[in-house]
Amino acid sequence: MALQNSFAVVPQIMDRHFGGTDKGVADPYVSGYHFIYWQNLPAALQQFQAHIAGNGNLNNKQINMLLAGSCLSVTPPGGTLNKAEFTGLGGTKWSVPTNVDYGNTLTIKFLEFQNTPILKIFHSWFRMIREYRTGTSPLVGTEGASNEYTKRHYSASLLYWTTRPDGLNVEYAAYYTGVFPTKDPQDAFAGDVTAVDKLEIDIEFSLDWIWQEPWVYQAAAEQAQIYHDTNMVNRHGGVNSSGQFKEGSEEP
Repeated sequence: MALQNSFAVVPQIMDRHFGGTDKGVADPYVSGYHFIYWQNLPAALQQFQAHIAGNGNLNNKQINMLLAGSCLSVTPPGGTLNKAEFTGLGGTKWSVPTNVDYGNTLTIKFLEFQNTPILKIFHSWFRMIREYRTGTSPLVGTEGASNEYTKRHYSASLLYWTTRPDGLNVEYAAYYTGVFPTKDPQDAFAGDVTAVDKLEIDIEFSLDWIWQEPWVYQAAAEQAQIYHDTNMVNRHGGVNSSGQFKEGSEEP
C-alpha cells in the first residue's frame, strides 16, 4: 500500500475502522518480520570458535548466516530527550530540552541447536575479549595484525531491519557499530527434569553508534533482496518471484 494511503485514517477518526477494499483502507504495520546481517565480524572469531569451542570449521560467513537464521527477536535501543525544568510564580512549571540520551545496548534472542553452536560462538567471542582464567585478552598480535587487541578486531557492525509480510519491502532499518557481546550465556544451560523445552538464548550487546540514514535503508533493501532471492532459490527451484535468478545470491 502506498504511503499516501495511510492518510485514509483521516475520514476514520470516529470508528477507527480501516478495513475494506479501496477507499478508507489503511494497512497496519505488522510486526514479526525482522532480519539481521552482521558486517565486520572479528576476523579472529572463526579461529577462536574453532580452537576454543571446537565448533567445526565454520568461517565468518557461515557464522553470519547461522546468527541471522537463528535470530528470533531483536530489542533495539530507544532515545530520550532530557529536559531542565523551571518553576515559575505559584509553582507553575516550564521546561527546555537539554540533551538526548540514546540507549547503548541491544538484545537479540537466538534459537539454540544441537551441538550448541550459538553457545560456542558467543563463548568464544566473549573469551576473545577477556579470558576468564586470566582476566586479559588473548588478542596479542602485532600492530595491524588481525589478532591485535583493538576494538576494530573484537567488535562488529550489525544491520537490522523489519519488512512488510512480503519479507522484502523495508519498513524500519538501523545500523549499529561498535557491537560486542556482554554475556557468556553459560547460565542458559541449567538442567531441570521438570522443564523439557526448546532453548532460546538472550544475548545483550554493547554498541557505540546508531545510524538511521537513507543509506541504511538502502543497504537494508539490498540485503533484503539477497535474502529474498536466496530463499526463492532454495525453496522454489532456482528462480525468484519474478522468474529471474540473481547471480551470486546463493550465499549472501
